[in-house]
Amino acid sequence: MNKKRLVAGLLTSATVVGLFAAGGTAFAAEVDTHDTTLGIGFSDHSTPPGTGDLTMKWAPIKFNFGTSNQVNTVANAFSEESGVKKYVVVSDARAESGADKWDLTAKISNIASGPTQLVGATLSFDTAKQAYQGVDAPEAPGSIIAPTLAHTAVVSANQTLAQGATATVVMSDDGSSTSSYKGMTALEMDNIELNVPANAAEAGKQYTGTLTWSLDDTI
Repeated sequence: MNKKRLVAGLLTSATVVGLFAAGGTAFAAEVDTHDTTLGIGFSDHSTPPGTGDLTMKWAPIKFNFGTSNQVNTVANAFSEESGVKKYVVVSDARAESGADKWDLTAKISNIASGPTQLVGATLSFDTAKQAYQGVDAPEAPGSIIAPTLAHTAVVSANQTLAQGATATVVMSDDGSSTSSYKGMTALEMDNIELNVPANAAEAGKQYTGTLTWSLDDTI
């Protein structure tokens, strides 16, 4: 199993992929990394450094949830300030094996200001499957297009990530138990929010964290 990780700032994200197998069992190994920044107090995409046949083509550079750090007396959802959709594009150029599969997962670290955690805060976003074409960044006109029937990846309608929790699969492709699609598949994120419980923040503090994307190559 080959694993690729992408770190995004939480204002962040990261990618890594590698391959290790022993005793007939596949294991994940990191082979690609990328940081996407997300946080309060602070959007674009970049190409993670992975170069393998299964890699993240594009991923967000950062999520910006604004500069206001006033203590909220009621629970509040801070929207990502750019107001535009974000994408993680997976490129699968592996030779057809008839049994290829990959999983894209996401997890967030603790969101904190120094040693002070923003307790109870979560990251949420709506998701959709799209296709990608060309060489330009996902936000460029014409780069993101509707998926075809050949794009066999699956996504959930929305995701909520808790701090320090186990990585969550946000998109996967096993080709309906045959083989993953060979080409570009994009995870589209919309309505990106940092959800902060009432009175969780402290006045004068700037909170940041890390969103880590991991691409696992499962054979």
